[in-house]
Amino acid sequence: MWKVAMSEEVGKALQSVVDRVNQAAARRPKTLPAVPPRLVAVSKTKPPEMVVEAYRQGQRNFGENYVNELVDKASDPLILDSCPEIKWHFIGHLQKKNVNKLLGVPNLSLVETVDSASLADKVNSSWQRVRRGGAQKLKVMVQLNTSGEQSKHGLPPEETVDTVRHIVSKCSALHFLGLMTIGRYGYDLSLGPNPDFQMLLARRQEVCDGLELPLEDVELSMGMSTDFEHAIEVGSTNVRVGSVIFGNREYPNSAGNTPNPSPAPSPEKSSKKVSEDAAQKMQHLTV
Repeated sequence: MWKVAMSEEVGKALQSVVDRVNQAAARRPKTLPAVPPRLVAVSKTKPPEMVVEAYRQGQRNFGENYVNELVDKASDPLILDSCPEIKWHFIGHLQKKNVNKLLGVPNLSLVETVDSASLADKVNSSWQRVRRGGAQKLKVMVQLNTSGEQSKHGLPPEETVDTVRHIVSKCSALHFLGLMTIGRYGYDLSLGPNPDFQMLLARRQEVCDGLELPLEDVELSMGMSTDFEHAIEVGSTNVRVGSVIFGNREYPNSAGNTPNPSPAPSPEKSSKKVSEDAAQKMQHLTV
């Protein structure tokens, strides 16, 4: 009975989010690159059964914040047997000591949180060793701390171009896919466009101008459950949505899976109304 209820709830929630993603994409200004948004279902703290159910509903991209949890979940026999085309995104803070463990994850598709040239070098050398010099490059994004908060990880925005240049020119095993930000939690969209998203847009333009890259080749990962529609409207190509699909999270008492003794509450708990209100303003916004 629990499985039936879970199946219905996950299926309905996922379809609702997919519909909202498509509707937000349709509202984007025509001046933005026509890159279909990618939905990443963030499954942290959720059991493998819920991942499998979302996969059965057509979802393929899943995100995890903690290396140990991703290793365990991606290697779970149920997921390995039921989800052959799953694509795992790592979206949490990555320490150099955990790089080798992360890169051994089955079906690892994208590391979204490279936040320094030295970390890029470590990921590059480790990927070459793990994959034995194979032709397949590992897709990575560069994470920026657009809000300037000390509690947030990410590269200082002014170092973006140099760091991307380093990856493109020095890290032959990596494929630079784009830029990522978390941004400040709880921003009131009724005040106007999210400044963290605007910062990421500006830095992408600088990267494209400085390295002569086509705008459509540099993706933007921004937007979570409370603001993914607004993020898509202003140009996000990759949104990370968790609790709206899987329900509120329950954090285990595990030092390996908690970022600090008192983790901040999830930002993904408010309704979509603020984003809908802000959508009206987007009609007059030039990005």
